[in-house]
This record gives sequence, C-alpha cells and structure tokens, in this order.
Amino acid sequence: MSITAAGRTVRLEEVADRPLLADLAGAPDPRASYDALRSRWGTVAPVDLEPGVPAWLALGYDEVSTVLRNEVSFSRDVRHWRYEAERLVAWRAPVRAVLGSRDSALDRDGDDHRRLRGPLSDVLAGLDEKRLSRTVAVACTSVLDRAAARGELDLVDGYAVEVTVRVLADLLGLTPADARHLHELTVRQRSGVADAREASAEEENLLAELVTARRAEPGDDLMSALVAAPGHANDLEVMGAVGLVFRTAHDAEVAWIAVAAQRLLSDADLGARVHGGRLSLDDALDEIARESPPLPHLLPRYARSDVRLGGQAVAAGDAVVPAVAAANADRAVQAADPWEQVDARFHLTWGAGAHACPAHRPAPLVTRLAVGYLLGRIADMDLAVAPEQVVPVRSAWVRHPASLPVRFR
Repeated sequence: MSITAAGRTVRLEEVADRPLLADLAGAPDPRASYDALRSRWGTVAPVDLEPGVPAWLALGYDEVSTVLRNEVSFSRDVRHWRYEAERLVAWRAPVRAVLGSRDSALDRDGDDHRRLRGPLSDVLAGLDEKRLSRTVAVACTSVLDRAAARGELDLVDGYAVEVTVRVLADLLGLTPADARHLHELTVRQRSGVADAREASAEEENLLAELVTARRAEPGDDLMSALVAAPGHANDLEVMGAVGLVFRTAHDAEVAWIAVAAQRLLSDADLGARVHGGRLSLDDALDEIARESPPLPHLLPRYARSDVRLGGQAVAAGDAVVPAVAAANADRAVQAADPWEQVDARFHLTWGAGAHACPAHRPAPLVTRLAVGYLLGRIADMDLAVAPEQVVPVRSAWVRHPASLPVRFR
C-alpha cells in the first residue's frame, strides 16, 4: 500500500492529510473537491473510509471503468482486503456495517457471483410493471393529497422515503412496520454512526425472521420468488439477496427522487425545459443521475495483486473506491454544453461490468412516476427554507438533501 514521492516509496498510511470520504460526498461543491484532489494526486488519490482506514479513490473515467470492469485485478470480495485479512479494523468499527462480507451477489466474484446474480436478474426481469406502476401511483397520490391538505411536506422523509418504503414493502411482501424498520437500519449503516455495526447485525436478524416466515408461508412477492429460486444454496444467500435489493433500491431511489425534487425547485432552466417539452422527463432524470449520482462512491474493489492505476502504484490488498460522481464529471468525457450529453449513456452512475445494477428497468420506472406525480404539483409548492440551508446527508455512500421542506400555496 504505497505511493511514490520524490523517488521514495511512501506508505499510504503515512499520508497525513487524507480527506474523509464522507466529507467529499457531503461537500457543498463535490466537483471542486474532486478537482482539488486531481490537481494534487492525479486520477487516483488517497482517502480515509473512516479515520485511520485508508483507501484509494479512483477519480478518472478510465480508472473507474477499469476498476469496475477488470475482475482479474480488482475483486469485490472483502476477504481480499488487507485490512480485513490482517484484522486492522476494529470489529465494531462503523465502516464494517457497509464493508462487511455478506452472502450476496455484490460480495462475490466469478462463478459464485454469477450463480447468486442469476436469481436476482430473473426475479427483477419478471416483475409485473403494471402492478408496480399502480403501487407507485397510490403511494404518490396519497402522500401528496394528505400533504396538500396539511399545507406542508418534507420532500425527503415525507415523500422520497415514504414512497420508496411503501413500494419496497409491496414488492418484497413486507409489513409497513418491517419496511420502515429496514429503512431506519439502512440509514444507520450508511451514515457511519457509532452503532452502525449493531444496525447491521439487527438487520441480519430481521432478514432471517422474514425469510424463515416467507419460506413457511410464501406469497405473491419478490421475496417469495427469491426463496423459491433454485440458485440459492441456503437461506443465508436468500437473506443476502433480499437485503441487497432493499438497501440498494432504497438508497438509489430515495436519493434520485430527492435530488430531482431539489433540482426542479431550484433550477428554473431545467423546469422550463421539462414543462415546455424541450426535454423529456426521462432525459432530465438521466442527466440528474449523471450529474448528481445517488451513490457517488460505489463500494470498494480490492486489488488482487500489485497493479498500476492512473499512474499510481496500488498494492495487493488495497481498497479502491470507484468515485462515479468524479468519473461522470471527468472533463475527458464532457461536452462543452452539458445538455448535449443528454441521452449519451456513457456515465457510470449505475456501475459497469459484472456488478452493474440489474434493476435497469424497474428503478427508472419508479423514479419517473414518483417525480412525474410530484412535477404535477410542484407549481403549487414553495421551498420553506433558503436554498443555502438545504444540506446533504452525512454519508460516504449516498448524497441527497437531508431535508427539503416545502409549503403548499
């Protein structure tokens, strides 16, 4: 784990001023923060996952693409991480809540990954999109109608979260209470709070109960389909699949909807383009996802052997975080006019390679409907705080407003 400086090999741990990944994700202007790192280190820079736990941050489009696509050199299996193999991270460290090994497709490579991804891909491909659309419509209209009568609404917790949790509850066959509980546990894990590791263990226990109950009494839902899928060797793998679906869909949908709401409230040009028909809602949402990825930093890959990346020496066992937010903003793939890039599907927001997001149809459908229903009412809303008072959540792994309060006229 080293960098070369003035002809001398320096261990990454010796770099005194590694920025925290959460500070980069939560910066007022993340692009400026990434540019500052690029100017000092190039396209691969040292960061801390949490204080004292270093990693590389891949900033360039080519470097992020390489890390995501090259399974020979970069593994998703945390057992390849030197800090895991040598037990250099405390068992109760918050970062373990996110990086801890699970029996899921996201945490395995090669044949195991393909075996575990198969049921996920099959189940997601077989979703009833008409039923999904009805579920989203009911959730959106009921939330907005109640809020309009009340006169106020937080578009993050009261809309983006509420709609997402309701939709996931219906998809997975969860009770509203269990879905809300999983939401709370997901937030605690992603936020890096002191009890994040405990939240991860609590989530595992809840998933075990849910999968056991569904095996005993299957229903017409995605969890039942995953329980019945022949590709899983045991219920730990079913739990891994259910947890992966909930956590990933939760984070991506909440952030995408919340950021889109923020943009539509604050960006008059974007609103005019969409309302005037010069830009479709799908294209607007894709551009928002490119410019402000819901998941700005994807989970680390671990170098299987010594390798050079972006001119930097990456040692076997190093963690490398793909910064898709920085890669999407890489000037090497930017047009002079950002709107010329609309519908140019080059961006890496949803990953690439073997671990790319398999929900390429249902995820945009949910977001399009949720933002579309909001768009129909947004002319009657005013932001209840000054724009500069809207701050992002504190997390290394997601970026969206912590709160977005509006008042209805």
